[in-house]
Amino acid sequence: MLTNPPLYGSLPIGAVMPYVAPTAATASNIVLLSPRDSDAATIVAGSEVATLPVANLQSQQPKKVWRSGSATDYVAVTFAAPVAANMVAIAGHNFSAAAVYRVRGADTLANTTAAPSVDTGWQSVWPATGKPADAYWPRYLSALLWSNDALLQYWRVDIADPAVGQTYVEAGRLVLGRYWQPSINFDLGGTPLAYDQRDVQVTTDYGEIFTDRRQRSAARRFALQISAADRREVLDGIAEIQRLRGLWGDVICLLDPAATTDFHRHSMQGVFTAPQEHRIVPQFTANGEMWTVDLQLREII
Repeated sequence: MLTNPPLYGSLPIGAVMPYVAPTAATASNIVLLSPRDSDAATIVAGSEVATLPVANLQSQQPKKVWRSGSATDYVAVTFAAPVAANMVAIAGHNFSAAAVYRVRGADTLANTTAAPSVDTGWQSVWPATGKPADAYWPRYLSALLWSNDALLQYWRVDIADPAVGQTYVEAGRLVLGRYWQPSINFDLGGTPLAYDQRDVQVTTDYGEIFTDRRQRSAARRFALQISAADRREVLDGIAEIQRLRGLWGDVICLLDPAATTDFHRHSMQGVFTAPQEHRIVPQFTANGEMWTVDLQLREII
């Protein structure tokens, strides 16, 4: 769109009006969070159903849930060693559109409520656009990020869901820790959204086709690359996450933490699906040569 275009009479003969590029949408770089620290932590809930204990939050299967005894509850996390946590993710939950959560961190367990060093305040579990309404969406994920560099061993996640008729909260996965985020985002390309359909199609010799639906909504896949990443960000960050999670352990991935309407489409609890590789490229930062990062993930449903 032209902004205050010049009069035709003021331009040379044959000249065209100047082009004004459209403003690009603002996005934040990809984020990955490993459950390694919170899975090694001691966790305690304010309440739990005996057959659905809080320990289920440390299982990567989101169908294996923790269920509270009321619609307002908390999970206390004691890390094995202090962690400068700056993100929490909760997957496979039953939160209504009114649900909120709050994260606090401190140097003692008592201070998580009495005098926290970190306090996010109450925040909606959904982006600004609210809870999505996609039919048969397998598992919703909520994530909260905050600024923090303080190493703290004791953390508390409070959850409240004041919706009418909500008598308990439940979730299949809780991940708390320090996220990895590259200074250079993934390449503009790749596959930021794909589905791993396992439905059966059989075609007979006479051209008839028979199908068998296996899932109401298939697991999603991400296949992306960072062509040139800072050496230290790779070796000290994503390379360590991939090495320790391998092809078995889950991670939380947010393609755009600032997303709103499409946040649920561009975030997942998933596992890596390809062997780890990092290639050197002939580009440099103050930390030396740059390295590539391949990110191929499949959603856990």
